[in-house]
Amino acid sequence: MYQPGPQAQALDDAQYLERVTSLSFDDVGEWTPERIIEMRDLLGLWNHNIKLADGIYTAYVEELYPAHREVMQVVEEALGGEYAGKRVADIGCLEGYYATECALQGAQVVGIEGRSFNITKCEFVKSVLGTPRVEFVHDDAMNVTRAKYGAFDLVIALGLLYHLEDPFTFVENVAELCDGCAVIETLIALEDQPETISDGWRPELSELRQFEHHGREYTGRLYREFEDSAPQLAKELSPESSLENEQSVWLTEQSLIDLLRDAGFAHIQKHVYERGEDNWWADVRKDGRVLFTACKERDGFRSMIFDS
Repeated sequence: MYQPGPQAQALDDAQYLERVTSLSFDDVGEWTPERIIEMRDLLGLWNHNIKLADGIYTAYVEELYPAHREVMQVVEEALGGEYAGKRVADIGCLEGYYATECALQGAQVVGIEGRSFNITKCEFVKSVLGTPRVEFVHDDAMNVTRAKYGAFDLVIALGLLYHLEDPFTFVENVAELCDGCAVIETLIALEDQPETISDGWRPELSELRQFEHHGREYTGRLYREFEDSAPQLAKELSPESSLENEQSVWLTEQSLIDLLRDAGFAHIQKHVYERGEDNWWADVRKDGRVLFTACKERDGFRSMIFDS
């Protein structure tokens, strides 16, 4: 359950959600350190750590998270080191770190987020930092299509795929959106699933099963997001769960690769790290996470020995 900051603890969940989502940062004037701290704390606990001003951070940590730095390194490589003139979509942008970073680096960015209180956080960060070239949109990830949002040089989808009931259509939509590459980070189903992952977490997962999509079969597990009786308000206030679906699909690593290829990505790179490194992908069995770059095209090889 989402935990509001100390200023909002007197409100019940419904009042808190209504208050936060009704906030507007248009014509806010000067952001003093005191006002920044007050609003940051009202907005509760933060998953992204963003420097708002000297000595003021959303997550009270005076550094860039190692995993966030590594993702941005992967993003920069996918863009060939050039942000200017590039269009980037961050689907499931949460509190806006990656979208904001890409915009400040020079890209045109659309951040799409399904939870309204996370959009408020994104707009707060945008207002405080005066971030140009970024737009935040409240929308379901499954609604993000080329017809609705246009084409992008890079699509970012981090911590999202494993919350979807239909990751198959989502990946197809991403492939259609993307004229360049996609950076995807997700939990996967392990064929020999350990009892715990991610520092002792015991996800409620089914046995391995087959999922059919467009005549192809993929292997994965069903994951329980919410109990069947969970009220909508509880879902709204759960920032690291699905939007509504009680169950989602976790694909195995091989099935995810197969799905990316079937969707039209020609080149898929898994980022592999030495065990013990301070990020989420150093030990897949421990953390259950993978990080991929998937590109629509790859440079062709021309042999100097053969004529082709």
